[in-house]
Amino acid sequence: MQQQGQHLAELSPYYHALRGPFLQWAAKWQQPAGVALGHLRRALIGWYEARIDEEDAYVGEVDRYVKTVAKAYFNGNLEEAVMDAERLPLVSDLGVAPQQNPLNHLPRPVRLNETQQLMLRTFQEMGTGCQELLLMADYHHLSVGRMAQILEVDGQLLEVEERRSKCLLMIREGWQSVGIIDPLYLPSPADEDLIDRYYEGELDTTERWDVEARRPGDAVFRRAMELREDWQQVVTVAGRQDLMETLLREEATYAKKTAPAPAAAPKDVKLSPRRGRSFNFGTFKLPALETVVAVLLAVVFGWLVWTTFGDEAPQKKSVAHFEPFPNIFDKFDPRNEQERDLQRILYYYDRKDYATAYEELLPVAPAYPAAPLYLGVSALALEQPTRALDWFAQIPEGDYYHPFAEWYEALAYLAEGRRPAAEATLSEIVETRGHPYRGKAERLLAEL
Repeated sequence: MQQQGQHLAELSPYYHALRGPFLQWAAKWQQPAGVALGHLRRALIGWYEARIDEEDAYVGEVDRYVKTVAKAYFNGNLEEAVMDAERLPLVSDLGVAPQQNPLNHLPRPVRLNETQQLMLRTFQEMGTGCQELLLMADYHHLSVGRMAQILEVDGQLLEVEERRSKCLLMIREGWQSVGIIDPLYLPSPADEDLIDRYYEGELDTTERWDVEARRPGDAVFRRAMELREDWQQVVTVAGRQDLMETLLREEATYAKKTAPAPAAAPKDVKLSPRRGRSFNFGTFKLPALETVVAVLLAVVFGWLVWTTFGDEAPQKKSVAHFEPFPNIFDKFDPRNEQERDLQRILYYYDRKDYATAYEELLPVAPAYPAAPLYLGVSALALEQPTRALDWFAQIPEGDYYHPFAEWYEALAYLAEGRRPAAEATLSEIVETRGHPYRGKAERLLAEL
């Protein structure tokens, strides 16, 4: 039976219920709390994906699943565990039915290739409505009827299907604009429909064999199938990022209410865990399906805000003045394993592969005080100013990285077309003696 959001509603309550016992269980690995909680969030997302699996849903205990997956994360061998799981017998040595064995439902790691990264960027540049709809359909696997309820067109199933078709058309147009697909080599509408039904499991055995037999010899048909497979990987990454950000917002409720003391200069900075950074997971205290319907869009997808730029001139000013924040390890060597991990992630940042840097840093962001700045700058480089502003807002006044965040915040406001907000921020920078971006702020203000 297709899930209607009930398992999504369980995600945050499980996070709060498991958090304390999980930290006690994870103490034997002697990892910082931020790292351990990152593994908890990733494991819970894995549980959610396993629970909504339409072919073989996991129905075992959540706690057992989370600890099994988190153990693989702590040991750094999830991919090895996945490969081992594929060789498991139908019934485990303990006599547990395979559908209840977490090892049969480990989350598959996703590494986006260049084409898939372009697809993800195309998705992120879409309007919020299409993002919400496509995630509801292709990641959360909600029924058309439930999507109609969420979209407040209850019963109008054809309208929902038409909206989704238009969104998919926009996606394909985006793929065409970045060179992923060639308009001269597109499958016919009938073939597109056949491929859709193949991946949705609507074909009988003979029809499936016909499709699979045709794939090797028909280049256009094969490419269309490959794109469909690539798209599913992209949707998985987008959905995981959305859920990760939401659970981090849940974690923010545990942060201390008092303002932190000013951080030291870089030479004294220890990249240790800190709480309070957001991730788009909303607050899920939804005991009933009716509540899920009422808040699913606002909570689950509300943080997927990838705005369209306003006034073009301010946008161009932001681009002209944008330079990525330097890698702190250009001046300071990493002192411990955590800092070496951050240095590894910033390798992608230095190569201007901001999509990969963002994806790699996202799950472990609470462990590094510098992470909100790098995530915000990466989002800005990916032309996601709203998300960048969300990250910069997590850096409190007095923090060593706050002055740097102010400059990029001003650029993000310009990228959004919010000129008054940008001018106000730039003016504050100019009025701050010793601000590292005071000169640049003066020059940019003169140009506006």
